[in-house]
Amino acid sequence: MKGNVCKLAYVILAGLVVICVYLGWIPFFIDRVSSSGLAPADPRIAVLESQIKRGNIVDRQGTVLARSVKMVDGYAREYPLGNAAAHIVGYQSSKYGAAGIEKSMAKILLGLKEDSVSTLRDRILGHPGIGNDVSLTVDAGLQQKVTSLLAGKKGAIVVLEPSTGAVLAMASYPDYDPVKLENYMDRSDAPMLNRATLGAYPPGSVFKIVTAAAYRSSLPDRVGDTINCAGQLKITGFTLRDNGVHGRVDFREAFAKSCNVAFARYGLAVGTEEFTRQVQAFGIGKNFTFSLPIYPGSITAAGKMDGPNLASSAIGQGEVLISPLQAAVLAAAVANDGVIMQPYIVSGYSGEANGQVEIQPKEWLQAMDPLVAAAINEDMVAVVRQGTGKAAALPGITVAGKTGSAENPHGQSHAWFVGFAPAQDPRVAVAVLLENAGGGGAVAAPLAREVIRQALELSI
Repeated sequence: MKGNVCKLAYVILAGLVVICVYLGWIPFFIDRVSSSGLAPADPRIAVLESQIKRGNIVDRQGTVLARSVKMVDGYAREYPLGNAAAHIVGYQSSKYGAAGIEKSMAKILLGLKEDSVSTLRDRILGHPGIGNDVSLTVDAGLQQKVTSLLAGKKGAIVVLEPSTGAVLAMASYPDYDPVKLENYMDRSDAPMLNRATLGAYPPGSVFKIVTAAAYRSSLPDRVGDTINCAGQLKITGFTLRDNGVHGRVDFREAFAKSCNVAFARYGLAVGTEEFTRQVQAFGIGKNFTFSLPIYPGSITAAGKMDGPNLASSAIGQGEVLISPLQAAVLAAAVANDGVIMQPYIVSGYSGEANGQVEIQPKEWLQAMDPLVAAAINEDMVAVVRQGTGKAAALPGITVAGKTGSAENPHGQSHAWFVGFAPAQDPRVAVAVLLENAGGGGAVAAPLAREVIRQALELSI
């Protein structure tokens, strides 16, 4: 009899150990899912998701972008803005996993405690799980307007606050409906791709901001020199062609008219070491902590960059690739006196267990001296007043900008515009990229004008 009791006790003890191990591993698996998005069908994850009401995702004003609603078998996510915020908020699906903020902030949204013991105790005691709300820097109204402006045009728009690095809006098209994922997963136009952060594009002439910073910083005494543009430049067997014959131009005229010959020569004058140093100073090729996946950008290493490659890179061609987010950072750096604030999109989170946690803006890089930034600010104002960016002008507001038409091997040029406003006290910096759309001045600049106007009208 005593032996049977002992056996029963051992069986019960073993069962408790199995249950504890099973439940204790839930946080471990959530960690893996929140960082990788894999194994959406793991039963432990499904059980946890059904037990916990995920927190809301809200914009800077508290407008709900994602929320959980009670269903018979647990909770389902609703996305009030639908397609408009899909590439930011992402999705959470038992079939497809997770993406966006739903993925990167999963532990916070699920309210998981730091230690597995507390989570295990709560599950054993049957305490209901309530997640934390996550607050974003984006403005829902501006996000909807930007999405509407981009609709039907393959590309991306990014709006930053230069003084903080906060993302005010970010749109990518084609987009998708986060509750109808099965309609988008296999489409050839890649609607699931966030072009704003992961798109890798030749920047074209918007990259002349980088070349301008390198030239003004390293050769300030030569900024007053003039260059004769005959429409092409030959460099050791390579011919670089311009978009026209600009004649004799000084630095500001060359920038305003987007003269390729002049800027190729500026790049050659600076040299590979100084040019690539300036590229790195703008953060190209450098990763940083961000709540969405990012493409860090790329350029040929200084040791492998010959004359033709340097000349091409100086005008944003060659082997230079950046994302629209990085393009917005170029403009924001000039707007913020040469200081790049680290871009961020999550402003904080809240919950009964953790209280209120706020994420503070922080400096990332010093791209250039404030005096150099001030001079390039004036260069960019000239682009909109009398150069290739006239279509970005707004009555009563001084807009600074730079156009770009980036050649690519897959069709018509990509159209770019980056800029900020008001130029004398910048509140917003923008980047507009339209794939295979042609000239940046004709196509991207008018769109950027409307984005800037909408952002300033909202008094963000």
